[in-house]
Amino acid sequence: MPERASPLMVLARKLLSQSVPSLSSLIAQVSDSESFAGFVDLVKTYLPEREQEILHQPTPQSQVASFASYFEDRYFPLEDYFKSKDVESYEEITIRIPVVVLGLNYEDYHEVPEWREGAVLMTYLVTNPYDEDDLVSLAEACRERIPDALAKRAEQCRLSPEEAHHLLNGTKYEPLALWADWLHSSTGNAFLDTDYEMLMNDMGPEWSPDTVRELTNEWRQAELHQNKTGDFMDWLEQDLPKRFDELVRFIERVKGDVK
Repeated sequence: MPERASPLMVLARKLLSQSVPSLSSLIAQVSDSESFAGFVDLVKTYLPEREQEILHQPTPQSQVASFASYFEDRYFPLEDYFKSKDVESYEEITIRIPVVVLGLNYEDYHEVPEWREGAVLMTYLVTNPYDEDDLVSLAEACRERIPDALAKRAEQCRLSPEEAHHLLNGTKYEPLALWADWLHSSTGNAFLDTDYEMLMNDMGPEWSPDTVRELTNEWRQAELHQNKTGDFMDWLEQDLPKRFDELVRFIERVKGDVK
């Protein structure tokens, strides 16, 4: 004979089946009703088909994490923090769009010698966006990967973004010009030209359908840009000294033709 469930157990099962919010969720909704209403509006506006699934998560943290994860699948990435279930209030996500930015700043540039081999060598072929005298560590990193003679030739081939596009557009080496744009924060793309310091100074974009639509398009362009430069690095690294020498020879030739 099956064990009879207690009335409390029956009630608990019924409540769970109805997806009643947890106590922590109810407290958050009551204590910060304005932010909760703002969060519900975000869900209804950008993920209406996921409304029940998101709002029936047991805690505010899991609701926000669920929203951030589904939002990223459809639009563009949000900061990992919002998917970690560590948020303290709904207001953290409603006050601004917590975008992920990919721009390079001065400190990042100094980390270039630690990057993958293709990125190091591509960077060496681009003019320094900060201080032309500060190339010692980058030069040393290049000489660890290619012969000294090739490194010296590469140094004479260094290009600005404008020069890179002028010489390389329409060739298989064009991704180097895209890389130069990124290093100099001149891609014209909001994700690629903005670093976190700039983002914090501006407080980040505010939520609106127009802004989300625009940023979604920008993110797709940023992905295309990254895919092109990443594929080019892969090509270089398949036979690094030989293919880098091929790239340098091409730049030497086209720069000579221009002269």
